[in-house]
Amino acid sequence: MMHLFFKCLLVALIPLVFTVTQVITSAPAYHRHVDEGYKNRLPQPKVCAPSAGCMIGKIMPGYRIDSFEAFMGIPYALPPVGDLRFSHPKAYPPTRDLINATEPKSDCIQKNDLIPNPQSSGSEDCLYLNVYRPIKSNENHTKLPVMVYIHQGGWFAGSVHPAIVGPEYFMDTEDVILVTFNYRLGVFGFLSTEDAIVPGNFGLKDQTLALKWVQKNIAAFGGNPQKVTLFGQSAGGVSAHMHMLSKHSEGLFQAVIALSGTANVPFALQPNALELARLTARHCNVTNAHELSTAKLLKALRAVDAETLLRAADAIKYWDVDPLTLYRPVVENFDSPDAFFTENPVDIFERGDYKAVPFMTGVVPGEGAVRAVAILESEELRKTFNDNFDYLLEEFLELPPEFDDERVKFSMESIIREYFDGQHELTPQGFVDVVTDRGFHHPFYTTIETYIRTVNTAKAPLFLYYFNYKGPHSFSTIYSGGVTTYDYGVVHCDDLIYLFRSPLLFPDFEKNSTHAQVSKDFVRHFVEFAKNLKPYPSMGCSAKTYPYDSNDSICDYVLFENAGNDSYRVSLEQKFNIPRMQFWDDIIRDKC
Repeated sequence: MMHLFFKCLLVALIPLVFTVTQVITSAPAYHRHVDEGYKNRLPQPKVCAPSAGCMIGKIMPGYRIDSFEAFMGIPYALPPVGDLRFSHPKAYPPTRDLINATEPKSDCIQKNDLIPNPQSSGSEDCLYLNVYRPIKSNENHTKLPVMVYIHQGGWFAGSVHPAIVGPEYFMDTEDVILVTFNYRLGVFGFLSTEDAIVPGNFGLKDQTLALKWVQKNIAAFGGNPQKVTLFGQSAGGVSAHMHMLSKHSEGLFQAVIALSGTANVPFALQPNALELARLTARHCNVTNAHELSTAKLLKALRAVDAETLLRAADAIKYWDVDPLTLYRPVVENFDSPDAFFTENPVDIFERGDYKAVPFMTGVVPGEGAVRAVAILESEELRKTFNDNFDYLLEEFLELPPEFDDERVKFSMESIIREYFDGQHELTPQGFVDVVTDRGFHHPFYTTIETYIRTVNTAKAPLFLYYFNYKGPHSFSTIYSGGVTTYDYGVVHCDDLIYLFRSPLLFPDFEKNSTHAQVSKDFVRHFVEFAKNLKPYPSMGCSAKTYPYDSNDSICDYVLFENAGNDSYRVSLEQKFNIPRMQFWDDIIRDKC
């Protein structure tokens, strides 16, 4: 029974993402209703925004407070269908019609690759956003800070449905306005022919258009367009960091938070986008796909039905569902109007050639569990991996494409010695650690080093956190399908449980529990950053405070962790696994 329960949950979830469309269509109403007597005393909220039109929202119940206002399913772009498929997003024009903003819209079309017999869900017509605000924002003369969230999902899936990314914990503070939105995913959001015909980065450009919508309209909701914090988790965190590095988005926000992902992660870019586009067309039965001009290729792909396009990726994966992120951002180093970036974002970051803003970033200990758990807990997948250990581990780690065969061989031998004691066989700790360090912790570490070296941190301070609180719920059981034979600790996405209410996935915390207090404090940490451009508690990281001579420390970070006897603590800490970070420096940065 428990296995069936988690299998049902997995229909709504993939690592890095939670796709909700299939479940919501058949599930009962997910939210608790406001007491009818109380609800009837509150008028149905209405907002008229200058560049959008008038819209009717709804009253939603809070977690600790009585209620707040929600405006959901607001169009910010024209539906990217027909001739707008594989095109830059077009802003949705103001309308004289009253917009019904009482229910969320469909997720963007996607397929959950981490469940048996995965089904597609969502729609191409998906470019909508949600605005949540405290009721008192109607009465405030002072505009509230705005927090804009970019959802996780590896750029191939994701949802901001309030059953998954619930706004309740942020609304309980009554201090901010929260905006969430959909953006194009997978082939629809990131296909590129490496020229002006299909320049790519459409998902990122959707995000920029949503930010422009906020600038034009959020004041009508009581928000301050000059106090916008952009934040995201995993691919959403990578996206948020990329926006800080892109001229395309400059001036649209005043602060950034990147959770479990920065622009230097190994899955950040697709170096062979044109070849991938032609492979996609071939698997959509486009004749002579590898010989067509890119203009004819675009015409052919626009004629393919969405379901066929979505499933073309299945034939391109090198093993099982890997790579999870096939379609990725690209460098638009060609004649591309409205390019997101024209050179590698890592190079932009290294030079400091961008407008830095106050920046907060953090990680959890077991980031690599996002993919490792499913393999380790499946006898079949684990055996297949071990039978092809060298090949699959090399593919998983995505060593830089400029490495020649000799350097790859030398690097892999070093990695296997370091994480697997020289044995060509998976171990739970070794596998989680190697994916964690390569995919998340080393990028986090190099982001810190690069930022304090290239940015004036007096004007654009850097703040760090580390979330290591293990509560009653964890995504490790969801990644595994319901059963785990190993304690994976705090894993990728576990911090989201304390930021967003997710009634479709996890029961609510008891309001007087330690877990609820952790959530309250963790959310407050983020909200204080949005309000004051520094969290509480805080200790900024700079070139002056970095412990360069230490072999076990980085700058002070805020640590959220268990403290025994059903308690927890929030403290300032410096400890980090510097030897492992230096190991990856030697692999990635040094010349062999």
